[in-house]
Amino acid sequence: MIKKTDKKNLISFLKEDSIGIASLIDDLIKQQKIVVICGPTGIGKSRLGIEIASLFNTAIISADSMQVYRGMDIGTDKVNTGIYSIKQYMIDLFEPDHKLTVIEFKDIAARIMYGQFLEKKRIPLIVGGSGLYIKAIIDNMDSGPGEVAVFRKEMEKNIDIYGSGKYYKKLYKIDEAYAQKISSNDKRRIIRALEVYALSGIPYSKMQKSWKKKSSYDVTFIGLKKERASLYADIEKRVDDMFDNGLLDEVRGLLKNGHADSFSMKQAVGYKETAEYLKGDTSLDECKNAVKQNSRRLAKKQMTWFGRDNRINWLSVDNYDNIFDLVIDAVRIIHRETKHEKD
Repeated sequence: MIKKTDKKNLISFLKEDSIGIASLIDDLIKQQKIVVICGPTGIGKSRLGIEIASLFNTAIISADSMQVYRGMDIGTDKVNTGIYSIKQYMIDLFEPDHKLTVIEFKDIAARIMYGQFLEKKRIPLIVGGSGLYIKAIIDNMDSGPGEVAVFRKEMEKNIDIYGSGKYYKKLYKIDEAYAQKISSNDKRRIIRALEVYALSGIPYSKMQKSWKKKSSYDVTFIGLKKERASLYADIEKRVDDMFDNGLLDEVRGLLKNGHADSFSMKQAVGYKETAEYLKGDTSLDECKNAVKQNSRRLAKKQMTWFGRDNRINWLSVDNYDNIFDLVIDAVRIIHRETKHEKD
């Protein structure tokens, strides 16, 4: 369980730093400021989010592509913010067999941001590591042409027969830039990129470059980063903790309930590997090592994604030995950007 800092002590310390929380909250609400806390998996975004939400008397909008699924708790490292009296949105929305698109996520999150935050004069606090989903919300991203069921069904059938490698090579010839960003086994993204090209004649990588880079919202981004070796060590420990806390039973239950072929189960790190072990395809040690390896790869991809966004104010958690000082510096950044807008 996350141990929260003392809110009164935080407010008192910030006051000494000439930051009045009440007036800061008032300015944030007047400016309709949105705060985003982002960074790679396993770095402590949820903990900082809980602290900021408590300090600003607000709630959290989760930007995690897998925490939207019910029953996928341990492997996605869901935090029960309710025990801290903080509501969290975009959690447990669908069963694992629901195929959530980025645009659907954006539309739901946007309605929540307006209806539950801006219209009620609360500060929207977005917390998560899914960079594409954060961009979709903040930058009103359009993912291109809609999906065509016939095309997708045919592609899925062909990939099942001939393997994803054949179509990855096809994508590589059409759109080398995008192909280099994804795995040759990433069936979902291969199909989407080929679909976009078939419908528009535009490589997916070029369409991505056309996405608006500057948000129409007033946003403060706070990114958490950590020295790679230390981050990887934390990730590996977290994987061990997940197995100790019942990941095997969680995945076993999902398989029993008929979710073996669900999109989420095949995509989410920790679930696909554990499912393979439970089916007898790998040993437990091989399973754990695969989860650790894929979690490290995910963290690397996340840092690459966020590293391209020059709007992010970075805080290196290596420089902090306690959450109190990290919260203070995060609030200083929010205050500085809010004051700048005010001036």
